[in-house]
Amino acid sequence: MTNAANSLIGAKFNKKQSLNQTISTDFANTTPAISLVSLDLPTGRQALTSQILPKTFNEILPTKVDNTDTKTEIASKALYTQPSERITGFTCLSNGTFVLVSTALTKNGNYSKLLFFDRRSSKSKKISGFKKSNCTIESLVATKDDKLIGIASLNGGIPPFEMVIINPQNGKVSTDSDLVLPELPPDRRFSNLALSPDEKIYGTTLGVEGVPRLIQLDLDNRSMITNKGNIVTLSPLTFDKQPLHNDLLSLTFSPSGKAYALANPKHEATNSLFSVDIETGEMTPMSKVAVDKITFSRN
Repeated sequence: MTNAANSLIGAKFNKKQSLNQTISTDFANTTPAISLVSLDLPTGRQALTSQILPKTFNEILPTKVDNTDTKTEIASKALYTQPSERITGFTCLSNGTFVLVSTALTKNGNYSKLLFFDRRSSKSKKISGFKKSNCTIESLVATKDDKLIGIASLNGGIPPFEMVIINPQNGKVSTDSDLVLPELPPDRRFSNLALSPDEKIYGTTLGVEGVPRLIQLDLDNRSMITNKGNIVTLSPLTFDKQPLHNDLLSLTFSPSGKAYALANPKHEATNSLFSVDIETGEMTPMSKVAVDKITFSRN
């Protein structure tokens, strides 16, 4: 087994295993096959043609949820929808357990599921308790004390969004929390939550201007209007001295505080890894990586 302590871990669909499961998959109650890989970080600026070769870490087989009787807020769709599934969240708990969110879009409704993997076994739970039908979880981060903060889309993956706490014991979402999570403007996309070593939570936002910006959640100073936490808007993201024109796919921090992003600004077949200057928003290309999400292990 790969020693993944304090290393960069990538998550991706196990396409071969997923193809075998396509016909029989119960999207409401089963997470897809997922591969975790340990990624070597190159030093210095690397050309995007320089490939990081991932090392196999673990293969997670499709996992059935242990709360199949839980009712979720779904509604059938009038138009035919080809089933699809995405990894929409990836984070790590303080004990080294990885937590993923897989989100399925189907004709019968949308389903988001939590997957916990501790390098020896996996377990999964359906996520429920949304305010509306067909909501989805679009980002996930674990705080230092292992609270799970998520961003929920109230419209199947697009705005409006709201910040929620997800109970790991039963998969229930709630907006009531001592963290006083901020209210999100209804016309913007929010995603890519990430926890820095100094316990600050970052993310991205994207509006009609088309350029994603870094944000920081200020949970210590409440808004005078909402009495909840604030969103501090930081620098726009740039690549090759030009504004980035599509959102990041993932954002994470190393144990030393260095920020890394997964993105695909040129719409290539393979995603790319970037280092990110949190102060300026400048993204420096490192290498291509064939993964969907990234996070650092925490032990």
